[in-house]
Amino acid sequence: MAAIRGWMKRSQRLLDHDPQIDVMKTLWREEHLKEKDFAILAGLSPQTVSRMFDGQTKRPQFLTYQKMASAMGKTFTVTDYKKPDYEKEIPLAYADWREHQADLRKKRERAAKKNGKGK
Repeated sequence: MAAIRGWMKRSQRLLDHDPQIDVMKTLWREEHLKEKDFAILAGLSPQTVSRMFDGQTKRPQFLTYQKMASAMGKTFTVTDYKKPDYEKEIPLAYADWREHQADLRKKRERAAKKNGKGK
């Protein structure tokens, strides 16, 4: 698999699943609850929790996290952690994006040549 760099790295797709799943699973284990009891407390289907914790669900919805956190007496929110320097970050993001687009274009051109559709 090719290394993820540049613009795609900005989207935090370095893992095959959302890392918040691991956080929720750890919190749930600390509460010593049965999986089914936890699901019912959270107002979720037991299958939803089971699929999430065993890796079948890769990107749960925000509301799912909120319900799970609430069941454990916690909140799941978005918080500020730093104020971005937009004047610096926006040009860097555009440069990364242009590089990503160029890589995609090269990949399409190679595929077209391989399939006999290239120039």
